[in-house]
Amino acid sequence: MADENKNLTVYQKLFYLFGQPGGPKSNITNSKYSLTDNDLIVTQSKQDFQKEKLQLQQQKYLESQWAKVDNELYQKSVFYETSRLASYMDYEAMEFTPEIAVALDIMSEESCTLNEKGQIMSIYSDSSRIKKVLEDLFFNVLDIHSNLPMWTRNTCKYGDNFIYLKIDYKDGIIGASQLTNIDIERKETGLFPFQESLESKDDTKKREVTFVWKDRSLEFNAWEIAHFRLLGDDRKIPYGTSVLEKVRRIWKQLLLAEDAMLVYRVTRAPERRVFKVYVGNIDDEDVESYVQKVANKFKRTQTTDQQTGQ
Repeated sequence: MADENKNLTVYQKLFYLFGQPGGPKSNITNSKYSLTDNDLIVTQSKQDFQKEKLQLQQQKYLESQWAKVDNELYQKSVFYETSRLASYMDYEAMEFTPEIAVALDIMSEESCTLNEKGQIMSIYSDSSRIKKVLEDLFFNVLDIHSNLPMWTRNTCKYGDNFIYLKIDYKDGIIGASQLTNIDIERKETGLFPFQESLESKDDTKKREVTFVWKDRSLEFNAWEIAHFRLLGDDRKIPYGTSVLEKVRRIWKQLLLAEDAMLVYRVTRAPERRVFKVYVGNIDDEDVESYVQKVANKFKRTQTTDQQTGQ
């Protein structure tokens, strides 16, 4: 196995390291044991044969159950994709609320507090060479002092943040670029082996983690994208949960109340009128009562229905 790895390129090693997550049982896509005449069960006794046969039948039943569960999870993940994009649009609109914007700023600042050396990150290693390489990567190449607060704020806001890593086969990571969350889709094919077996018969793609830029029709490997996410709600896996998710409903209610109050004021504003009452030769002492009498004519007078009492 060691000799085979020597012939692999850096990108092939990254694929085998990051591209196939999950345990050895995560790639079961069909019934491994179908008890037919072509199958041979070798045992020492009839009792062992019955036990082995029953065990294989139970295994077949469990695998059919797994297929049903995987199919349901796949359908739910497809349905959640539309709601995820809608939530991203809400988070973008919530940015214009000053209280929410300031809260996100405070979270990013508190999460990226500098230590006594004036650095966001402290790197410790017994090897001076490893420490030097990591310091050059984080402080010079990735420039985390400038980028990490923005990445943290974006992660708190959306629950996800996608960073494209520029990789060179000699120098490693040579740069990073921010991607828009609404355009990036994460596909963990190992989560839904049943659905993948229906869509493709290529066994080499059953356990990959890939990222797709939908508008550009670009597909990235797992080691090309750094995915920051806040894991909280298992219904949104493989994506994260925004810290603003719990206040979306209250925020929408606040917008409706503000809009209703604004419409009310706008519609009532033109109704302000000035009425001139001609008093003629009425005595000054009787003018006030006369004006009050005229004003009462414009008010609604209540009348009672003699039959119903309403």
